[in-house]
Amino acid sequence: MVYTPIVISQDTIERVKNEANLVEVVAETVKLRRAGMYYSGLCPFHNERSPSFFVRESSNSYICYGCGASGNVISYVMSTRAMTFPDAVEYLAGRFGIEVKRDSLKPSGPAVDKEKIFSTVRTAHLFFRQALNRVKGGAGEFRLVGEYLRKRGLSSTAINDFGIGYSSSERGALITVLKKAGIEDEDMLLSGLVRRSASGELYELFRGRLLFPIFVDAKRIAGFGGRLVPGVFEASYEAQAPKYVNSPETPVYHKARMLYGLPQAMHAIRESGEVYIVEGYMDVVGLSMRGVKNVVACCGTAMTEQHTKRFSGLCNRINLLFDGDSAGRAAAAKAFLPSRNAPLDLSTCFLPDGVDPDDFAAQHGEQVREALKALPREEPIDVYVDSLLLKAGCSRTEKPGPNLLGRLCDEVAKALSGIEREVVRSTLITRAARRLGVESSLLERLVAAGRGKEAGGSIVGPAAAKVVSAAEREDASSGEAEASSGSVPFPADDTNLLLSIMVLKGELLPEFFSNSEVCLGAHPATQRFAAALAEIFKQHADDEGRQRQAVKELLQGHGPKWVAMWKEAYKRVKAQVNMQELYRSSVDVMRRKRLQRELELVTKALGEHDLADAAARELVEQQRALKAQLVQ
Repeated sequence: MVYTPIVISQDTIERVKNEANLVEVVAETVKLRRAGMYYSGLCPFHNERSPSFFVRESSNSYICYGCGASGNVISYVMSTRAMTFPDAVEYLAGRFGIEVKRDSLKPSGPAVDKEKIFSTVRTAHLFFRQALNRVKGGAGEFRLVGEYLRKRGLSSTAINDFGIGYSSSERGALITVLKKAGIEDEDMLLSGLVRRSASGELYELFRGRLLFPIFVDAKRIAGFGGRLVPGVFEASYEAQAPKYVNSPETPVYHKARMLYGLPQAMHAIRESGEVYIVEGYMDVVGLSMRGVKNVVACCGTAMTEQHTKRFSGLCNRINLLFDGDSAGRAAAAKAFLPSRNAPLDLSTCFLPDGVDPDDFAAQHGEQVREALKALPREEPIDVYVDSLLLKAGCSRTEKPGPNLLGRLCDEVAKALSGIEREVVRSTLITRAARRLGVESSLLERLVAAGRGKEAGGSIVGPAAAKVVSAAEREDASSGEAEASSGSVPFPADDTNLLLSIMVLKGELLPEFFSNSEVCLGAHPATQRFAAALAEIFKQHADDEGRQRQAVKELLQGHGPKWVAMWKEAYKRVKAQVNMQELYRSSVDVMRRKRLQRELELVTKALGEHDLADAAARELVEQQRALKAQLVQ
C-alpha cells in the first residue's frame, strides 16, 4: 500500500482563515479600540508607547507600522503562541467550531479525534483540581499532600496559575469519573491517562501524585507530569516507584515539542527577549513565584531542535539553567547539537553544587532575578567539548594524548559540520580548537571534509552528506520517464522551496511549519507534501530504513513529476548548490510577493477614499509601511 499520511485539507485552512475572528483572538491580549476601518492597539510583537498595530476585520488581517509585522489569524496565533502551522489551524478550528477535514490519497488508518482527547484530559484535570481542594483541613493522604505543599512553599496563587492538581491513591477513582462523563475506554487509553494491564483491566497512570498540567495554549491541556507525594504509599512501594511520571506520547502530546509553563511565560519571554530553560516542573513554579516569569521546562526529555525552534519568534536568547553537578553538565552538553542551528543565542548557567533552581529561587527570594543575572555564563560549545574530555577520562585542564585527541577532534568536527551558517561555524571552530588545544586550521579541514567539500569551496548543506544515501539516490520509481523540474505545476519559488526541503528535511521541516509567512505563502500542494514528509519522520523517527521506504511510497503515490523533482533535488546537491541558501532566497521572494500584493490592495483602496478621510490617512500610513518593508 502506498504510504500517504492524513493531512489537514485546504478547505479547512481556508475556512479558518476566513471564519476565525482575528479581532476576538487579538483582543484577548491586546486592548483594541475602533479607528475608522480598523481596530488599533499596542503591538504585541515589539515594545511601544503609542499604538501602531492595526487589525482590519473585513479582511481578517493585521499590520504593524512600527515593526512591520503583518499577516492573518493563523500567522497571528503561530507568532503569539509559539505554535506550528498545523497546531494553529487545529486550535482555531476547535475554538470557532470549524470541522477539521483531512485529506489523503489512500487512508493510512482511522483519523484520531484530537478534540475528544483534549476533552478527556480536561475532565481528568477538573477531577484532579477538585481533589486538591480537599487538602485544606483534610485527613489521611490529603493531610500529607497539604504538608508537602507547605514544605515546598507552593502558594495558592501559583497553584491556580499553573493549574496544579492531585490524583488520589484510590484505584479506579479517575476511571469511574471518566466513565460517568460518557468517555469510552478507547479515548481514555488514547489520552495516556489510563493503561490496560496484561489481564485486560484498565488502571490509572497517575495515583498519589501532585499533578502539573502541560498546557499547549491558554485553555487546552495535552498531558501531565506527576510527582509522587511522600508518605501516601507504603515505604516499600515508594522505594521502587519512580519519583516523577510523565504522560506517554499521544496524538496531542509530543514531548519533543512540549514545554512546561510556556503559555504562562509567553508574555514575559517576549517582553524580556530571553527565556530560562530548567529541568523540573517545581523549578518553573518556584522561579515564577519569585518574579522570574520567563521560565519553562522540557517535559521529561532532553532539549530538542523543535524546542529551540519554538522560541525563534519570541526572543533572542535561551539561557539553560541547570544544576552544577555532573548530571546537570551532561544535560547541558546534550543541548548543544539540537541548538547549533537555532536562530538565536544560547548560553548555559550552572548553579552551585547541590542547589537546583527551585532552591536558588527560595534562597534569593525577590532578588532572584538579579542573582540569576550575576551567574557566570558558559558557551554551549565549551560545555560540549568539556563533556567529551570528561567522558574520555580527562579533566578540563588535562590535555589528552595524540590518539585520543585525534578521536575527540573527529567527534567535534562531526558536530560542527552540521552548522549551516558560516559565521557561526567559523566562530565555534575557533573556540573548540582552543578548548582542545589544536590549531583551528586543522579543525577547519576536518569540518570541511565532514561537509563533503574542500575548505574554501561552496557550501553544501550537512544534511546533504547525511541524507543522500544510495537508497535515496536510486530511482524512486523504476521505468518512469524523466521530467524536468520546470514541468511541476507550481511557481518557481515553490519549486525551489520543495527542492530544499527534499534535501534538508530534518533542518527545514520544523522551520517550515513554524514560519507562518512561508506556510501561508506556499502552494497548497507544497503544504501537503511537507506535512506528509513531517509525518513520516515523526512516525519512523528511529527507523531510517522505514523512513526511506515511506518516502519512496509517498513519491510514487504523488506521481512521476514528484519523482522527477526528488531526483532534481539531489542533482543540485551533486552540483554543490547551497540548498540552505536556495531555501532562504525562496522565502525572501515569497515575502516580497506578499508585500507587493498587499501594497496593490492598499493602493486600490486608497483610490476609493477622499484623502481627507481618517480611513485614507490610515491607508497612506499602511502604504508607506509596506513600501519600507519592500526595500529592506
